[in-house]
Amino acid sequence: MADQNNPWDTTPAADSAVQSADAWGTPATAPTDGGGADWLTSTPAPNVEHFNILDPFHKTLIPLDSWVTEGIDWVVTHFRPVFQGVRVPVDYILNGFQQLLLGMPAPVAIIVFALIAWQISGVGMGVATLVSLIAIGAIGAWSQAMVTLALVLTALLFCIVIGLPLGIWLARSPRAAKIIRPLLDAMQTTPAFCLSGANRHAIWYR
Repeated sequence: MADQNNPWDTTPAADSAVQSADAWGTPATAPTDGGGADWLTSTPAPNVEHFNILDPFHKTLIPLDSWVTEGIDWVVTHFRPVFQGVRVPVDYILNGFQQLLLGMPAPVAIIVFALIAWQISGVGMGVATLVSLIAIGAIGAWSQAMVTLALVLTALLFCIVIGLPLGIWLARSPRAAKIIRPLLDAMQTTPAFCLSGANRHAIWYR
């Protein structure tokens, strides 16, 4: 017990030990069963969604997107060596074009491209090419433009290598043209869907 004659006595009293455990003086509560997991039992059960004839497509009925994603993952996993074999020549040619265009001095490249445009399409196109390339360099997008041009030249080369023999074969074989032409028509619409999807993701994550 604390000394009543000594105001500086720091010995805690027996009845103050409980109060020191709670600064607000509230009575201690007994621990609940389950180690403080009462909030789990007090959580209401999730609502069961019922089919609504007025809104039948609120929930996905055919998970086509999941099937396509799983199919792409399967193809990538099992045909990775094939894709790697296709990637090697594409990377080799693309790197060659990039080194050529980026290693060329900008004034020389502008003159060369302007002369090529002049010889192919006339003086007007040559002047337009000259002015356009100077404007691209002035805004600081010369490197990006050369990388884009390298991509276009690489795609053009493979289109010629693959498309020219394929076109000759389809012209000589009506049966092959009947089979492959629908595939080519479907492939023509693919870039539009890819670009629209990329734009949606870019807007969403902006």
